[in-house]
Amino acid sequence: MEGQQYEFEQSQNELILDLSNKMRFVSYFLITIGVLAGIIGLFSVNPGAIIQGVVQTLIGIWTLNAASSFKLIVDTEGNDIVNLMGALGELRKLYRLQYWLLIIALIFMAIALVVGIIAGFFNT
Repeated sequence: MEGQQYEFEQSQNELILDLSNKMRFVSYFLITIGVLAGIIGLFSVNPGAIIQGVVQTLIGIWTLNAASSFKLIVDTEGNDIVNLMGALGELRKLYRLQYWLLIIALIFMAIALVVGIIAGFFNT
């Protein structure tokens, strides 16, 4: 006998749909900014802008994928948990990327701080 899939209630579906709509708007904005930054980076031969464009585009795509999975929760029956897990998987990709970017930034800031202290020490 197959187990019954959990279905969210109407008020929960409304909350999930609102979240999905907001995420979709943000994702389109991030993808647009990312593509524009990448194009500007290519024309100005600016690797920093290209990297920023790629990262913003990835964040936008993963946000869009998560938004689509959240919307599927509302639009379908019998797959709420599967769709929820899909949305959470996309969000995990997004936050894993941001986590590692922040770790790398913190490492570079620590290195810059140490170099600055050493340079200041030898200049005095």
